[in-house]
Parts: sequence; C-alpha cells; structure tokens
Amino acid sequence: MEQQTLETSIRAERKSSQARRLRKAGKIPGIIYGHQEPVAITIDAVEFGRKFKHVSESTIITLKAGDKSYDVLIKDYQEDILTGKMLHIDFYEIERGKAVRTHVPLHVTGSARGTREGGILEHPLYEVEIECLPKDLIEHLVVDVSDLGIGDSIHISDVVPPEGVSILNSGDQIVAVCTVPAAEVTEDEESEEALDAEVPSEHGGEDTDE
Repeated sequence: MEQQTLETSIRAERKSSQARRLRKAGKIPGIIYGHQEPVAITIDAVEFGRKFKHVSESTIITLKAGDKSYDVLIKDYQEDILTGKMLHIDFYEIERGKAVRTHVPLHVTGSARGTREGGILEHPLYEVEIECLPKDLIEHLVVDVSDLGIGDSIHISDVVPPEGVSILNSGDQIVAVCTVPAAEVTEDEESEEALDAEVPSEHGGEDTDE
C-alpha cells in the first residue's frame, strides 16, 4: 500500500498554552509513542490536510523529525467539531516485522439480489479490527453482497481476508443483511391476527341451546 511522509518538528514543551499558540500559527501538536519514550512533535496543518483528506488508522506514515524517522499509524485524534480543524494527533510507532493491530473500513460492493425482490440491504458494521505485519496492512476490506437474498446475512466468519491478515472481531457479528421492509412485516402480522380472530375457539366459541 502507498506510504505517506510528513515533515515534523520536535517540541520541548507540552503545555496547553503552547499548544494553543501552535494551532494559531497553523501547526498541529502531536505525539509519537509505542516502543520508546514519547516524542512531542508539531505538524504543518496545510501539509497534513493536503496529504490526508480522510483520517485513517490503516495508512502507514513516515514522520521525519530532525535526523530520525518513525513509521507510525494514527491511533487517535482530536478535531474541532465546528471548524473541522485538527487539534491533536496521537501516532503509534510500528516495528517492521512485528504484527500490529488496527482498524480498517468495510466496503460493501455489488447489488444484493434481495433488494430487487423488494428487500432492504442493511450494513450495520462499517469497520473491523485486524492484525497483520506492517507489510501486509490493507486500506480496507471488500464484501460482495450480490448473492444476498431476502432473509440472508453475511457474518464476519464469512469474510475471507487477504493472506497474512487476521480479523479479530467476533465471527457472529453481522456485516450485511437483507431484510423485509417494515411495512410488509406489519401487513403480514395484521393479516395473521385477522385470520386468528375469524377462527372460533374450541371452548365457548358458539351459542348452545339447553
């Protein structure tokens, strides 16, 4: 997979007042942690926004800080919900040859057969946790729902990941399911109730003369 590179600067102070000044200057405070002492850094907000339209845990990033470089994954971040500006980023340093755990999106592809029969496709799971070596890291998993009929479902146990990748989610988690529209279910239930009302009870259902 493609690997991105970012230039960073080491920062000595980690006070909130300094972080506010950095943000005003167009910088994003961040920290690198994992296999050594945490390293506080700053990143240019414009460069980060240009290279990363969407924040993802599945992209390996090489951070260059002085004469050192770190291969990392984004593990957490803080974002201003009003402006969308990145406030802080936590980077987890990975080791080549050592397995990592991270989350990747699930992408559903295909047109479910059941939707052409009046069903509704539901996709309740949008990402999964995986474990693999850094060299085997994938950007997403694709699930084909073309053969899904009404009442059918796809579980995690049905998803076959690429070689070298293990899915850590429970196998019984539902990835996609094709259901009957709620209106049709209600109509069927009402019809059954109406039929039940028309069937006389075995006891006391009819008048008798004495």
